[in-house]
Amino acid sequence: MPFNLGGSELVVILVIVLIVFGAGKLPEVFGQLGKGVRTFRDESSGTETKPATATTTAGATGVPLGESRKYCAKCGTALAPDAKFCPSCGTPTGTA
Repeated sequence: MPFNLGGSELVVILVIVLIVFGAGKLPEVFGQLGKGVRTFRDESSGTETKPATATTTAGATGVPLGESRKYCAKCGTALAPDAKFCPSCGTPTGTA
């Protein structure tokens, strides 16, 4: 390891990062760091990974394109395509 960091040094660095970014932002910061490392590794090796294409098979709501979303008639909660009851109020959806 080029920097020769031990456990106590890593804990100090983690505490400083926690103070600077806050606990709420840490998942986002580490996610961006991971994407950057992955991009660097792919570019340096010459290979390219395909990004997740969730938007091509599913809309922004997670429902596959071409399939309409059902809603509860009583409370308006979005229902899963195979739901028989509303998860919020328990009203039957009318599908068997």
